[in-house]
Amino acid sequence: MTSITQTIPSLTGGISQQPEQLMLPGTAKEMYNFIPDITEGLVKRPGSKLVKSLTGATSTGCWFSYYRDQSEGAYIGQVQRDGSVNIWKTSDGIAQTVSGNVSGYLAHTDTKDLKFLTVADTTFVTNTTKVVAQTSDISPKAGHSIGRGNNHGYQTFIELRQVSHGRAYSFDVASPTAAEAYTSGFSDRGRAVRVSLGEEIYSPFHQLNRVDAITDHAGKTLSIDRNTGGTAYKGLDPQLPFQGTEIVECSGGSGSGMIVRLTNVGQVNLSKYAGSTINGDEYVGLYNTSVELLFGGDGYKTTQTNGNPSFVTAVLKGVTYKIFIEEVQPIKTKLDLGTFRPAPTSFDGNNVISADTILDIDKANTDLTPTIEKIGNGFMLSHEFPFTVTTSEPDLWRITSTEVNDVSELPRQCKNGMIVKVVNSSDSQEDDFYLKFEGHEDVDGPGKWVETIAPSAGRGSIDANGTPSANYIAPVNVHTTFNQETLPIRIQRTVDQSNNIVFNASYITWEPRSVGDDTTNPFPTFLGEKISQTFYHRNRLGFLCEDNVILSQADDLFNFFNNTALVVSGNDPIDITSSSTQPTRFVDCIETNTGLVIFGETQQFMLHTDSDSLTPDTAKLSNISTYRYSPETTPISLGTTIGFLDAAGAYSRFFEMFDIKREGEPQLVDVTKVVPKLLPNTINTLSISRENNTIFFSTKADNSMYLYRYFNTGSERLQGAWFEWNFAFNIAYTFVLDDNLFLVSTTHELLVVNLQPVIADTSSIGIQDLGDLFINKTYDYFGYIQNFQVHLDCMEFVTAGSYNSTDNTTTVSWTNRVVQHYTDPNPFAIDASTGEIFIFKSYSGDDFVFHGNFAGNSIIIGYGILSFVDLPTIYVRQTSGNKTTSDVTASLVIQRIHYHFGQLSNISMAYLSSGTITPQGTTGSGNSVYQQTLSLTPSNRYKSDHIMGESNVTMTSPIYQRNSNFDHLIFSNHPGPCTLHSITWEGDYTPKFHKRV
Repeated sequence: MTSITQTIPSLTGGISQQPEQLMLPGTAKEMYNFIPDITEGLVKRPGSKLVKSLTGATSTGCWFSYYRDQSEGAYIGQVQRDGSVNIWKTSDGIAQTVSGNVSGYLAHTDTKDLKFLTVADTTFVTNTTKVVAQTSDISPKAGHSIGRGNNHGYQTFIELRQVSHGRAYSFDVASPTAAEAYTSGFSDRGRAVRVSLGEEIYSPFHQLNRVDAITDHAGKTLSIDRNTGGTAYKGLDPQLPFQGTEIVECSGGSGSGMIVRLTNVGQVNLSKYAGSTINGDEYVGLYNTSVELLFGGDGYKTTQTNGNPSFVTAVLKGVTYKIFIEEVQPIKTKLDLGTFRPAPTSFDGNNVISADTILDIDKANTDLTPTIEKIGNGFMLSHEFPFTVTTSEPDLWRITSTEVNDVSELPRQCKNGMIVKVVNSSDSQEDDFYLKFEGHEDVDGPGKWVETIAPSAGRGSIDANGTPSANYIAPVNVHTTFNQETLPIRIQRTVDQSNNIVFNASYITWEPRSVGDDTTNPFPTFLGEKISQTFYHRNRLGFLCEDNVILSQADDLFNFFNNTALVVSGNDPIDITSSSTQPTRFVDCIETNTGLVIFGETQQFMLHTDSDSLTPDTAKLSNISTYRYSPETTPISLGTTIGFLDAAGAYSRFFEMFDIKREGEPQLVDVTKVVPKLLPNTINTLSISRENNTIFFSTKADNSMYLYRYFNTGSERLQGAWFEWNFAFNIAYTFVLDDNLFLVSTTHELLVVNLQPVIADTSSIGIQDLGDLFINKTYDYFGYIQNFQVHLDCMEFVTAGSYNSTDNTTTVSWTNRVVQHYTDPNPFAIDASTGEIFIFKSYSGDDFVFHGNFAGNSIIIGYGILSFVDLPTIYVRQTSGNKTTSDVTASLVIQRIHYHFGQLSNISMAYLSSGTITPQGTTGSGNSVYQQTLSLTPSNRYKSDHIMGESNVTMTSPIYQRNSNFDHLIFSNHPGPCTLHSITWEGDYTPKFHKRV
């Protein structure tokens, strides 16, 4: 045999569940309550300090935390089952003032119902069981929008476009189902389109013979006596009194409203009855009369009932003329709700015409059924039923109903609040939008058109028998507002007038929909669904809902609607659905530098953009991997990679995702590959300390915590170690702040663990820093003061009670103690001034009895921490590159093991073997247990009544057993330190005459 030795340079590899011959050097089968640190070695985990019992907390609420800044620190909060909120400061556990009541939303039945997101000073709380709903608020109906009642939901504005002479400003109003009818009521009557003065015999100046008087059609005598000195006769006055031209309105006939221009041109001539001797009074007037039809009126016909031609009369210079109607044009239109047909404007260009003259409101109200208002240069018509307005004079009237095609045709003066729908394309509704007229200072008249929301519609109701009321119109409700009691709420840190910090829990006022309709600006897809998570990404607030990702407007976190339906803006909300062949339900997400990685229970997606900005047009949602994900936990960032838990099997697996790209799949590694049975599938809490490169896994209401410690340099991972911690209490919640791990027990005490294992050099006497809890008055082998950390759980400072000299004990009242997970407590008491440790004897209630006399002293009291490592079988190992080979067929007898410690006060080594010497105990499987306890207490080398501590100590344990015949453990339950740097073994080795090749 050959005597050989090998060194295990460190035990920072953590737990490995591989077969022992495959385990790498530096790994262990079990590792409890240690920290494998590549700088310090295997360090006993720090103790936990009791901060305070959290007043008002319960054992069933949901916990959350919030970090403010370096000076103010952090806060921890709890939402109780009834929805009430409590918040405490983590530095001292003092309850903070919380105002507001949002219990209607926060009330829950399970801790997984609520999820939390903190952005700056605001914490958003999402109840994943709440279905998002709308309120009953709807956009105003059209009747309301113009100041009318509910029954006036239909409007049209008729704007006067121009003022002209000699024009008929008419329009007709009809219901949509109206049939065409003749305006005159008869098919043979209508507007005169051609007239004449008839034959010469119908002229008022016609004379049958020389002695007959000339009379007009009204019987007025027009002639005078002529040739009074001779043979007398009748003739017209040569002074031409009837000469002239005028625009006159006709009368008579079957219709009305005809206007003509009569022109009578006269000349003086010798009467045809004059004799051969001409007297001075034989000159007479002669007239040439013409008629011009200016306006044909309505209701005229060409033939009277007796068959004679129809005519009207007109008067010019006192003379009545007959005007015959040669041709009419019957007018057929829809006008069951009235017709506005005022007299034409003056045909005389010298007359001034005003809009007020044309807009005869009295006539309009008399002739039309709808309600009419005169506004500016037009009429506003409103009615309880639909109606249309038509005109034969489109150049005179601009008719604006509630639906238009061209915004340039909208009037500049209108009814304040009138709403119109602009239809851009008849074959699509996606480009339609709505405009509302806003009058200056909210009054009718001049103003501007602004985009608005579609008006609601409908009237009447349906009774219990399904019978609609009279004039029932089915409702079309355009909802505008979210029910804020069904959406996430916020808890916001504020400062009151007295400069006191107050947390206000309140519902959020979400921006209502203000433009468009359900087609052009619909409610986001989370309406009617449950929100599974709230997130913040690219200056947008976002929700995960089923297989949809919804983000608010940029820079407007509470607005999930577009500001306009006219164009797509880069700031508009984003609502995108995943494309997958599998059912997908998004649960959580985490931000990376390439995008937002979104986790479903079976798939992972990335929300990203190829552009510099994330907009509705550039947003993409891509499937990047298909791994199972535990919805009980949240994904975490490890700095440059992300990690997530899969609890689908009997045990949980932890995956690390890296090399995440916009295109292509990322790379994943199963970090739990070497410990496939370490993490139970009940893990539901993950925390991470990136400063200490440590991830914490725990299950609520359990006292065990599983940790993964990693260290990278460049792209290479130098350490990836799993280990386990056990606490004296059951854990309800954990979170990390800088170098501190905060824990909340199920009995709602707040505790803190300082994660930094490095011990500072100081010459201070006593325990100076209550946060660090160092035993500073501890002596090394040469009598020098050492600084050792206290390793106790739930420790706090108390004052010792009375001393009992009979049995040399001191009683300590520990009223704030955390209820221990284990049945039998194992506390220690340490004198805060001297560092002396006192051993527990017994307890009754909150009174604990310790050996020794330290009455009235300030002490640290806490539960002992049992730390141990179960080391694997020792093999001769050869390392080549990254590969290590164990010689499992050789014969190896271990003679002794040298343990190289850093800081150390007390350590025990246990060996399990089937040896023949008398054991100190047996295991459940029948193996003998041999234990060796090494304490740094050599004679004459320590101060009386003080704990001994030393650094850089090597201790040797004799073994003399075959390597496969024993198992060995290292454990410590002492409140002092225990740091193991390396292990060296010596033994006799033979390859059994086989050469290794």
